[in-house]
Amino acid sequence: MKTRQLIQLGLLAALTSTSLAANATANTFNTIYGTNFGTNSSYSTTFLGDINTTFSAKVGADDGKFSFKTAQGGYQGVGVSPKHGSERTPGEIDIGESINASFSKGIFITNFKLGLLFDGPEYGDVNEKAQITATYLDNSVRSFTFTATGKTTGIWTGEGSYANLSKAVEGYGGVWSLSNPFGDVRVKGLSFTALKGVCGTAGGSCSNQSDFTLISVSAVPEPETYAMMLLGLLGVGFMSRRNKQA
Repeated sequence: MKTRQLIQLGLLAALTSTSLAANATANTFNTIYGTNFGTNSSYSTTFLGDINTTFSAKVGADDGKFSFKTAQGGYQGVGVSPKHGSERTPGEIDIGESINASFSKGIFITNFKLGLLFDGPEYGDVNEKAQITATYLDNSVRSFTFTATGKTTGIWTGEGSYANLSKAVEGYGGVWSLSNPFGDVRVKGLSFTALKGVCGTAGGSCSNQSDFTLISVSAVPEPETYAMMLLGLLGVGFMSRRNKQA
């Protein structure tokens, strides 16, 4: 593992433990969950302490709205729906729909989780495929894909690695975790959309593909901000402990 990654892990662990000691919400400090998006066209929050972040729902070039469907396997993600009219799969990101994210500063994405990606016969889906597009700090743009190839197997075309958290079978969620997906490159924007799977490109009997949900996005800040953040959190933890002892 590279030195920067070791530093990230060590400081992130310190930040998390200190936040817990100070009764802070550590889970939302470095991770944004789709369950918090609501049902509007956009969701804005502060990420990693001082990074302004906005997620937006799109149907083509038009504004959509965030939508949800019943969780499977205990995993709940967010999808996209049009503001008016019907759609193919409510509560999921379909082909032609997207969830886009923008960050006010460059960040290192450590993980994102996707749900409801299957490789049939579940739900008549075969090799469902998610496309993730990253806008880097230098304004270059690259797209990568994750394709479900089995109940616990898939293909990721980016950096890092993937893990199956819930088998891709009916009722179990088909949940996939992508770690260090863009390597050691800072990003300032992300886009999640669906692409046609095997049946969508070569014909076949697939009834409904591809579609998926966005469960979460996790990141760490730029390395030069670690020390300042850690000192601040240590100060909060110290004051909280002192007040309890008083």
